Amino acid sequence: VDFSLFDSLYIYDIYENISYNESIFFCGAIMIAAIVVGFFPEYSILDALLLKLLNQVDYVIFVDNSGGESFLKNDPESRAQIEYLNLGSNQGLGFALNEGFKLAIARGCDYVATFDQDSAPPDLMIRDLWETHNALLQQGINCAAVAPIFYDRRENIKVRFPFYKEIDHVICAVPQEGDTAKAIEVDVLITSGMLVKASVWSQGIHYNSGLFVDYTDTEWCFRVRAAGFKLYASLSQEMGHAPSDAPPARILGLNFFRYSPLRRYYWFRNTTFFIRQSYVSRAWKKRILIGLLLRFFVNILIDDKKIASLKMMCKGLYDGLANKDGAYKQK
Repeated sequence: VDFSLFDSLYIYDIYENISYNESIFFCGAIMIAAIVVGFFPEYSILDALLLKLLNQVDYVIFVDNSGGESFLKNDPESRAQIEYLNLGSNQGLGFALNEGFKLAIARGCDYVATFDQDSAPPDLMIRDLWETHNALLQQGINCAAVAPIFYDRRENIKVRFPFYKEIDHVICAVPQEGDTAKAIEVDVLITSGMLVKASVWSQGIHYNSGLFVDYTDTEWCFRVRAAGFKLYASLSQEMGHAPSDAPPARILGLNFFRYSPLRRYYWFRNTTFFIRQSYVSRAWKKRILIGLLLRFFVNILIDDKKIASLKMMCKGLYDGLANKDGAYKQK
């Protein structure tokens, strides 16, 4: 999962009024697909996710970046309803999402919900997100995607992860309390649980496959907003998720996710790439740069393989400045 920005920052925005109504969605006039990207998944969690989505959308597409061949092996009837794309090897998150979108659009889908393999969406979540999205569009808001509030499903206490928004050149925390029949505008959403209007992807705003994993959804969100679209989170939906290798370490009110040295490489490489892009504001560049420096030292403290993490973070910074992308290649 790509939690590149949710790793550190918090935000605020004004609530938009959403009026819910029955719609053509329930008459089958529009079509929705769900894309699940997998990589050596925990089958019990993946299978539960796929079964849940079969009841919520028209097509479920499982894009396998490796190790997911045995999904739903004890339920052949349900497995037959899944459109399975086996990429043969790990091609990265962006490539997998783009392949899934190609298939969904070829099937005539109007909306696509994207998921990581370890999420647990509630019943009717897709319906709610579509109603929110549709209400925003009817208000004349050029909305590209809507997503639920999310929390780490592995923790005993439910802690909502924050959303962010830049207001007057300051990155602010978006309050998530209030009328659940409302949505909040945000600057960035994560891959899992995001309901995307398919025409946004069709017009050429694809995922950057060169990033491979970290910042894939963040970078896409910033390009989407630069193209004039808006992003929203629905206050009425919460989704359990596993954003890292283990529950986060919380220090001074900030969340620090635990990752392998390889993921440290991707995060630091892609962060270095991201903050140099023209569609990233000065406020965001400043905040992310501070977060990068802070994480460099905190990661050494919280990671189990401290020396390996240090080496991979330094390698990531170097390769980011050298504009290297794609999968990490060991020499």
